[in-house]
Amino acid sequence: MAKVLLWIAAVSFAIYIVKSQYLSSKTYEPFIQACVSAGSASEARCTCLSDYIHQRYSDKEVQAMMDNRIADAAGRQQIERDVRLGSEYCAAQHPSN
Repeated sequence: MAKVLLWIAAVSFAIYIVKSQYLSSKTYEPFIQACVSAGSASEARCTCLSDYIHQRYSDKEVQAMMDNRIADAAGRQQIERDVRLGSEYCAAQHPSN
């Protein structure tokens, strides 16, 4: 019985870690709001782009992008490439805007 409770505790802890670290992004909504406020895309397209970017970058990296704090040229080029590819992907997924 003790082993079962230990396994339940371990699984619960793992779920908590995954949920708190990966599912509760602090930059997800601000990214969408900034995208929509730019006026060039719909909310659906901005949500798609936010999903695309957040799959590839951590919250800290996305915050650095939003604050324009990417120091090295190679990093900026990679981000610009990913944003361009994400924008193209989302335009194909949501062609209305």
